[in-house]
Amino acid sequence: MSTNEHHMEWPPSDPKVVKEELFSSTKKGSSSLKTISKFLGVLSVLGLVGLIGKFLIDGGDQTQWGYVAAILAFIFSVTGGAPMVAIAPFIAKANWARPISRMAHVIGASAVIVNIIIMIPLLWMLPPLVVEGARRRSIWFEAPVYSPHFWDFLSLIMLAIAGLGLLYVSALPDFAIMRDNSEGFRKKIGKFLAGGFVGSTVQWSTLRMRVGVMSTLYFFIYIFVHVVISIDFSLSMVPGWRDAIYPMAHAMGGIQGGVALVIILAWIMRKYGNYENYLNINVFWALGRLMFATSLMWIYFFYSAFIVFWYGKSMSDNAWLDLLIRGPMVYVFILGMLFSFVFPWWWLIWNKVRNSINGPVIGAFIALIGVFFERIRIYVPAWSVDPKLIHDKWLTVIPGTLYPDIWDILLILGSISFVVLTVIFISRIIPFIGVWEVQQFNLLAKPVKYIKAHGIRVAKPD
Repeated sequence: MSTNEHHMEWPPSDPKVVKEELFSSTKKGSSSLKTISKFLGVLSVLGLVGLIGKFLIDGGDQTQWGYVAAILAFIFSVTGGAPMVAIAPFIAKANWARPISRMAHVIGASAVIVNIIIMIPLLWMLPPLVVEGARRRSIWFEAPVYSPHFWDFLSLIMLAIAGLGLLYVSALPDFAIMRDNSEGFRKKIGKFLAGGFVGSTVQWSTLRMRVGVMSTLYFFIYIFVHVVISIDFSLSMVPGWRDAIYPMAHAMGGIQGGVALVIILAWIMRKYGNYENYLNINVFWALGRLMFATSLMWIYFFYSAFIVFWYGKSMSDNAWLDLLIRGPMVYVFILGMLFSFVFPWWWLIWNKVRNSINGPVIGAFIALIGVFFERIRIYVPAWSVDPKLIHDKWLTVIPGTLYPDIWDILLILGSISFVVLTVIFISRIIPFIGVWEVQQFNLLAKPVKYIKAHGIRVAKPD
């Protein structure tokens, strides 16, 4: 039984009310939302213009593509990390995560198109595995020359399929509700997506199994994508850079950003989507603890890698420090450290901040900025290294500071805008909170008074 001293906000227990309230959010289209969508659409088009302009102007110069690689790593990391916020509580059977599970799945499926579009020219610019018979250092030992390009792209496609599959499986009962309670085009969509789901005992018993299988599959693919992307698009491009912890630190930063995105979306839906009764204080309290934990994990992984280079003092270790810590991106490193660890740690360490509605969202915005700076700190210097030096034992020439040009800025703004626009589009089809999850929670939970506090008694049928 969980307790909370605040006034409890409890979701309606009437199934008809829950269904009408949650599905009504998919039909409402305020003028402000339409204006925002048009603005995001314009920025998305400008982002595509920026990518095309970048390819036409700097298509032959690998050293100018660092910000493109950074925005790809940032978007795929944070959007891909969002479903992990739903997967872990699902495995632990934590009922507090039911209202935010759908949001996490939606975020995970929102960046599919953007990631693929940005990945294509980056693969073109990626240094070849073998040049004049000399194989550059990478994880593809004795592999065919097309291995980095093929497996990197395939891994991203696999992550996209797993994210879309996880969203579809978890939303299957709501598609059936759309089929049975809508008209016109929405009814056709619901009928097509729901298939033969009618809520039989067998279908409900297999639903949890399907979500569990897809969640497990997504987790393994997500980690695999982090390994190949982080190594092929940054580590292997810097001569002498060896770091066994780096791929997992890269994944940890993505999970931190994913938690931040879920908190931000939950706060927006509570404030502007009339979801106060569903996204209560317990949800933000739990998310705040996750945000605090990921900030601590970030500094743990960073320090575990940093201490090896700091005390190693070899030529390659010093080159790593000069390139990524005290070199051309030293100010970005400081900003990344402050926003990824120092600021969110100091902010979320206070109980009153975590146990509130607005406290965790402030920490989420701070952490999200930190992940963005961290990706710039890593990928921009790595891509700025002269490709002629890629076969050296260690980096002997540290590149200068590279600032974003107009094409980079357009691409960054446009790609982020397209992700947000995709989230809005998905919200027009299915609600951000699963109707069936709220209904199931109402059947398993009951608000009670525990001494002087209010609490929730939750049944554990399985």
